[in-house]
Parts: sequence; C-alpha cells; structure tokens
Amino acid sequence: MEEIKKYWNEFLDIISEDDEFAGVALLKGSVFLAENENKADIVCSGDFTAAHIKKDFLDRIKDFFEDKLGHNIDIDIKVDADIVNKYLHIEEIDESDNKTENNSDKNISDASKKEISKNKTNLNNYFRFDNFIQGNNNRYVFEAAKYVSSNPGKEYNPLYIYGSVGIGKTHLLQAIGNSYIENNPNAKVFYIDGSGFRDEYVSGLQNKKPEFFKRKYKSLDMLLLDDLQLLESAQETSKELFEIFQALDNASKQMVFVSDKPPKELRNIEARLKNRFEKSLILSIAPPQYETRLAIIERKLSDLHTNIDEDVMKYMAENITTDVRKIEGAIRAYLSVRDLMKITPDIEQCEKLDIFKDYFTNKPKLSNATIKEIKKMVSDYYGIEISSLESKDRTKFISKARHVAIYLACEYSKKSVTEIGLDFNRDHASVIHARDKVKDELKTGSHLFSEINEIISSMS
Repeated sequence: MEEIKKYWNEFLDIISEDDEFAGVALLKGSVFLAENENKADIVCSGDFTAAHIKKDFLDRIKDFFEDKLGHNIDIDIKVDADIVNKYLHIEEIDESDNKTENNSDKNISDASKKEISKNKTNLNNYFRFDNFIQGNNNRYVFEAAKYVSSNPGKEYNPLYIYGSVGIGKTHLLQAIGNSYIENNPNAKVFYIDGSGFRDEYVSGLQNKKPEFFKRKYKSLDMLLLDDLQLLESAQETSKELFEIFQALDNASKQMVFVSDKPPKELRNIEARLKNRFEKSLILSIAPPQYETRLAIIERKLSDLHTNIDEDVMKYMAENITTDVRKIEGAIRAYLSVRDLMKITPDIEQCEKLDIFKDYFTNKPKLSNATIKEIKKMVSDYYGIEISSLESKDRTKFISKARHVAIYLACEYSKKSVTEIGLDFNRDHASVIHARDKVKDELKTGSHLFSEINEIISSMS
C-alpha cells in the first residue's frame, strides 16, 4: 500500500507543477485510501469537491495509476467529512515510540513536537487570503486576519470571529494558518473544530494519555479553533481549553477562535475562559451583500473553469442571501442539468425545473393576512401607531416601517398596487418605490431580512 500512496503523492506533485492550484488544493484536502492494488477511494469533505474531482481529475488519476501499476485500478469518489477530519488530525504516537521505562513529560513533549513538525496542520490549502472575496460585510475582519497572520501573538491575541453559517469564517480562519505557515514553515500550527477538539480530549482520557493531549496543544505556535459553540455541552473539555489558553497566552502564542455567536451568548462554557474571550478582539462577519455574493459565484465558476449566463448568476445572487455555502450547491445543480440534459437553462427554465429549490433562501411565508393585519404586525414590531403608516410623516424610522408594510402588502396580499396605495394613502408610484426599495435592501444581506422574518413569525 505504501507504493500506491507514493504514486498518489507523485500525481499531486505533477499537477502542482502544472499550476492547477484549485485542483491540487481540493485533492490535498481529501483523503486517498487504498484497500489494495486494485481498489481505492478518494474521500472528500463535500459534494462540491467530489463533483470537481470526478469531472476534472478522475480519468487522469486512473490513467496515471494504470501506467504506474501496469493494470487498471477501481477508484471511487466518496463524500464523508468525518473521515476527512479524523484522517487529517494529528495522529497519536504509537505505543512503541514511547516504550521507555521512564515515560517523562520531556518524551511526550518531544514526541508531540515531532508529530506537529510533519506539517500536519489540518489546514486545507485552498483557503487563502488571495481567493477570499472581500465586501463591506467582511473587510475589517479580513484586514485583522491578515495582520494576525503576519504579527502573531501581539495586540490581537486572541482574535475572536463570529457570524452565521456559510459566510466565510472558516475560510478566513484557515487562511490565517496557511499564510503564517508559508512564511514560517517550521512553526507548529493546528486547525481543529470544537467537536474534533472534544473527541480528541475524550480519546486521550480513554487511552490514559491525557498528558499527550495537553502537551500537544501547549506546544503550538498558533491554535485555530473553529465552531467553538460545539463545546457548550462539554464543560470538562472547556476547562482543558482554558488551561491550554493560559499556557499559549503566557507564551505569546497566537490563538484564533471562530463561533456562530459572540462570547456573551455562549452557554455552559468555563467561566474563566468565557471571560478571556470577552476581553479579546471580537469581530463579526455579516451576510455578504449582493455584489459580494455575485463575486463569489464568479470565483467559484472560475475555479471550475466554466461559466454560466450572467442573468442566471444575478438570479442566484439575489436569492441566496444567508448561507452562501449554498452557492456551491446551486452551481453544481445548474451545471448538472446543463451537462446531463444538454440545455442551457435560462431563469424561466430554472424555475420550471426547480433547479435551485434546495439552495435559495426561503421566502417568508404569510397566508390569509389582510392589509389591516399586516399594518398591525408592522406597527407592533416597530412600536408605532398604525396611523403613522398612513400619515405624511417622513422621518427615517417611520418611513422604514411604512416601506416594510407596503412591501409585505405587495408580496402577500391579493390586492393590486393601486388598492394598496389607497390603503396607505399613497399613489401608485410611491407604492412601487417603497416595494422596490425594500427588495433592493434585501439583496444586500442586511438585517432587514431577519426583521421581516420576525414580523411574519408573529402571525403564527
């Protein structure tokens, strides 16, 4: 099996020399597992990676192995993020490496350094600063991340980044590590998420090697911990993290934490640890605006060496407003229809075929509501009188509430624009303006989307 693994690494070297960076990054972020000389699997962390490897590399990989082995080899592409994460974690030291009469802390420490020095950082090389799409929602966080990667352990230590799912937090976190390790190849850097950290701690206890766990993390130059909120149900693990935090902080080693919530909202986390987080540099990433989402779509298509109609790209950017990870799925869905059905769907065909039904942000549902009920929901939410929605008051707050009410009436009532205008004491043009103003703002990924969701939820 070692020979097959050697050939796999040789193939990676070849495509690296051909400047196929996106491809080699995805392949290196996957796991090659050979059962024997006739059967192997490439295990990927997600469908997007699997589809890309299958389309652009699988035939080349099979041809390469046939040339090396002298016979065909059956290679399957599989998706299993758990296997990828576990395989890329730092391997525990074999018992045979530690068979000394005196298993001292020094032996454990030296062994852990040896393991980490093998560049087992758990990082995906694809996540870099130069392929991260910047926008108004993330520019400050991006600059802070770049500063930390080149000035670790200084004033931004630790750095705490939070935000909703699918908006680039993990990309930035790993970009910090990749940039730092590129300039400091002998540094000990490790990326892991909350569940992996917890499982590793539990495994250490079960194998009666808790000191290995502690020494490994305390010897790091940079700790990158993703999905911190997954430790909320693991108090003992969070206590261990506090000890590691103290050791790294005292040694001025950089730590970066990512979560889906700010420190103050974390529950059942070691109080002393939570207190340290609240004293760190805390930055949030908001959902990307329309222009940024469009740029992300263009970048993903570029990585795949393909393109789609501009109107369809804009249609996708308008309708994927929260979890932009779904952009990859939406692109894959579109390309599969295009390639399998030998058509190039326009927006109308996309809607008829329901190509994006699993990827677009769900539009809030509102049924059997009258304009009177909509006015009451909006006025209650914003704490104003219903009469204000019908008045000539043009103050910013009242205007915003009025625009939201008109938008909801246009979207969910069965009345015409003219009838809605009469209900709000507005002419036809004013109603169109208010409706379109809200639609445009929703495209930017602003907080208005969640506000409208909350207003509608109050009806149930």
